Amino acid sequence: MKKLIAGFMLLMVLLAGCSSGSDYEINLKEAPKYKAGKTYPVVIEVLQDGKPAAGLDFVAYLEMAKMDHGTIELNFEDKGNGIYESSVELPMGGEWIVNIEGESDGSAFEHVITFEVEKE
Repeated sequence: MKKLIAGFMLLMVLLAGCSSGSDYEINLKEAPKYKAGKTYPVVIEVLQDGKPAAGLDFVAYLEMAKMDHGTIELNFEDKGNGIYESSVELPMGGEWIVNIEGESDGSAFEHVITFEVEKE
């Protein structure tokens, strides 16, 4: 049993040492609002090791948390200083979920944010 635990601990140390360091902190800086027929910006800030992350290529998928309005795909533009922007026309206000998926330096990343869309 001790050999099994020692082997497991060694494996955990090796896996920790193989980390790619591509962990991102992703924050929703500006959530879209809702008004029928109107498009609003979606602004995301991406940091890596506390510094703005530039040149990332990622896609976000929006879906309503408690109702089925399908999935809305957003492509973001790098605005500099870790800020990425897109725009969307939503079918209604309420609780929404954004699933962000991307790749950087051969490593995939994913982040989920739940947010409230206010009616304007």
